[in-house]
Amino acid sequence: MKKIIKFTIKGNQDDIEGNPVPYVRVVGRALWLPKAKKYHAWKEYVRSVFYREYPEFVFESAQPLTTKISARAQMSIVIYWVNGVHADPDNVFKGLADALFQNDKFLDGAFESHYASDGKGRVEVQIVLDSNEQ
Repeated sequence: MKKIIKFTIKGNQDDIEGNPVPYVRVVGRALWLPKAKKYHAWKEYVRSVFYREYPEFVFESAQPLTTKISARAQMSIVIYWVNGVHADPDNVFKGLADALFQNDKFLDGAFESHYASDGKGRVEVQIVLDSNEQ
């Protein structure tokens, strides 16, 4: 069975019109650095937008979605940048995968990016969940 999930993340947790926050690798003591704290706040922001749009997903763990060999997923994102000072698009994709998926081992995906003509940063997300279980 296929389920299509679509939602838009406006700006970021600090600026509703700002650029999305990229993935940050955080291990050990780096967990407490400002960049890591900002990244964790971004993931919470992403999940709050997701749950607002899709309240039927039960909050069982930090990430609401998962993949496995019999339940694959594809995530496509379109990023609209506010300005030329922004992250790599693949790092935004990775950050969204971290925020939304417990296990993204079987997550396929695509991304594209543009400059926002309206000056408002955002990410348009589409996730297709495809369960082969009968």
